[in-house]
Amino acid sequence: AMLPHAGTESRIWQEVVRLGQDLGALAPLRGSRVVADIALLWDWQSWWAQRQEWRPSADLDARERAEAWYAAAFDLHLTADFAHPEADLSGYPLVVVPALYSMTETASANLRRYVEGGGVLVVSCFSGIVDEHDTIHSGPHPGALRDVLGLTVEEFTPLRAGEQVRLDSGLTGDVWSEVVRLRGAVPVWSYVDGPAAGLPAVTRHALGRGSAWYVSTCLAADGLDAVLVAASAEAEVTLRDLPRDVEVVEREGSAGRYLFAINHNGETELLPATGTELLTGDRVDGHLVLPPGAVRVVFTPRPDS
Repeated sequence: AMLPHAGTESRIWQEVVRLGQDLGALAPLRGSRVVADIALLWDWQSWWAQRQEWRPSADLDARERAEAWYAAAFDLHLTADFAHPEADLSGYPLVVVPALYSMTETASANLRRYVEGGGVLVVSCFSGIVDEHDTIHSGPHPGALRDVLGLTVEEFTPLRAGEQVRLDSGLTGDVWSEVVRLRGAVPVWSYVDGPAAGLPAVTRHALGRGSAWYVSTCLAADGLDAVLVAASAEAEVTLRDLPRDVEVVEREGSAGRYLFAINHNGETELLPATGTELLTGDRVDGHLVLPPGAVRVVFTPRPDS
């Protein structure tokens, strides 16, 4: 309850009152929008379809891959939107497909248009296999993404429980691997061992003004980080040099930008920022002091305002 038996001098009551004051101070944010660095594509129908029986591996779970890619983006301080595969993606410099077993022709054309227009696309394994009726796309796998990725998948080679494959980059994957044949793409990293030893594991395909990356195994967290770092550089997405457990999100408004910072650490952190902190009214000139557990919102007006 907001008003406990202890009355209005209780900690809970005071926190509720303070929250109301903070919300009033944040009133200028109305109408602003989150500035996302990347879009993660998700389709519930595809997840449901992949969970049906008779798939090559019961251990390859679309939800797990989506959460793993999101966690990697979060750890790199990349703000992520979730978007439908048929949505307008033109505003995102980087788009990640964590798992999209089922893909419509409309979604396929949408992703091709995105890459040709200058976007950077990262696709994880076992994507683009069937249409919305769970019918295999014609031709070699991955039918819906074959031309965008510049490759074909000759064979799915799922891994046994506990089995790992090593890449020549020193990274490892588990659960899944594939026999990939290049059709315009170039290898970034290759398998050192496992069923596809010597063949490409991660590839890149230049198409139009953009590029499409393919990851044919379930990379561990450091591997996902490595792919996102490389793809972000290509997409000209600047990675923030921040402590691991400091969360930062920006919003764009008509008057300027709002920087939200949350410190999940137990120590005070310093963040580069300039402007006015809305919750305290303090001027921030170069560095924002962020105490443990604190939330701060820094407003930076537009140069012309």
